[in-house]
Amino acid sequence: MTAAANAMVNKQFIKLGPRHAGKLVTVVIEDTHYRVLHGEEELAIRPRRDTTPVTRLYVRGKGTHGR
Repeated sequence: MTAAANAMVNKQFIKLGPRHAGKLVTVVIEDTHYRVLHGEEELAIRPRRDTTPVTRLYVRGKGTHGR
């Protein structure tokens, strides 16, 4: 997560709050919502505004190999 604990998935911001800043999270993209996990702990569930299929993946952050 960013220092402000924000992530962008499919042009939609997901805000988790500063207590989750710096955590490595997994975002599960489901049909109608996003599920944000930190290990086994579920941090958030957010509804999807755009339910079209996600066809591209770009990850940026500490420990990733961006462009």
